[in-house]
Amino acid sequence: MTRIILTRHGQTVWNTEGRVQGSLDSPLTEKGILQARSLALRLKDEKIDYIYSSDSPRAVNTAEEIRRELGLEKIFLSPALREFSFGEWEGYIWQELRESYPDIFKQWDSVPHLVTTPGGENMDLVLKRAWDFLQQIIQTHRGETVCLVTHGITLKLLVTKALGLEVHEWAQTPWQHNTALNIIEIDGDKWTPCILGDCKHLDALEG
Repeated sequence: MTRIILTRHGQTVWNTEGRVQGSLDSPLTEKGILQARSLALRLKDEKIDYIYSSDSPRAVNTAEEIRRELGLEKIFLSPALREFSFGEWEGYIWQELRESYPDIFKQWDSVPHLVTTPGGENMDLVLKRAWDFLQQIIQTHRGETVCLVTHGITLKLLVTKALGLEVHEWAQTPWQHNTALNIIEIDGDKWTPCILGDCKHLDALEG
C-alpha cells in the first residue's frame, strides 16, 4: 500500500491582503510559519519517506518545516505542483478584480472549470500537470509514504480527481485552507481517503 499525504503551504502575506498569488509568490507570515510547524508536529508519526514540494518559495518554506521536524534528508522540488497561474491578475486584489471583470467572475463563481484567466491557465491544464506528476510519484514510491506540499486550487483539484470526481464537480470536495491535511491510501486501483481537508493541528493557533 502506498500512502500519499497532500497539503497546502502556510499563510502568506498576500493571503492576508486578499491578493492573487498564482505563479507569483509572497513570504509566509509569522502565523504561516507556525501553521507549518504545527502540521510538521502532526505528521511526526506518519512515517513519511519522502517529501516533494512545488518550487514556489511559500511551498518550499512550508516543506522545510516538515523536513526539519521529520529529519528527512532533502526536499524534491517540482514545477508541476505550482499553483494555478492567474496570468495578468497576479499581484492584484481579488475584490478589485471582481469589480473590473464582472463577466469572468460570474462564470468563475458558477462554472470555474470553463474559465481561462487572462494570460493564465485553466483548471484542466493545472490538473493534468499535477495529476501526471502524482502518478509518477505513485509509480516511483510504491509501498512508501510520500508528502506533497502544493497550493490551494491545485490541491483541491488533486483531491477532487483522487475521489473519482470530474473537474466540474470540484465544489463537492472540501476547500483546502492553509496547511490543510489530506491522507489517501492507494492499494492497486483502490484509492481510500483517510483524511480530507483537515486542520485540527491549527486549533491551538486559532484559540
